[in-house]
Amino acid sequence: MSEHRDQGSASYSSRIEAGRDMRIDRSTVAVGHSTVTGPAPAADREAAVEELRAAVDQLLDELRRNSEHYEDGPQLVEAGEQVQAELARDEPRPNLLLRWLGFIAPGVHTTAAVAADVASIQDSVTALL
Repeated sequence: MSEHRDQGSASYSSRIEAGRDMRIDRSTVAVGHSTVTGPAPAADREAAVEELRAAVDQLLDELRRNSEHYEDGPQLVEAGEQVQAELARDEPRPNLLLRWLGFIAPGVHTTAAVAADVASIQDSVTALL
């Protein structure tokens, strides 16, 4: 969903929601039926990356909480930790992030909401980094 103020003004707010509780604000990422109000100013890139980190933290919490429900639960948690560690770098490497997320995606495909969260994070990595 997209919320915005008067697009004619220099100040606006962009909010994108995907998955269950995941929201990416002030960014240009759109997933599925989401929309975007406009590009984020370059100064807001770090804020968008912080939001991406928060989304990964939420995903990792979900993986840890329910690891026994996934065939490769411990490996999925480890991959989530690798994503988290990479995002903690000053300059995260998108290809490495996408590789780890690509490992997680098929492992959580039976849980639609978590799979949607992973897809949203993948799209965010592609758009932001």
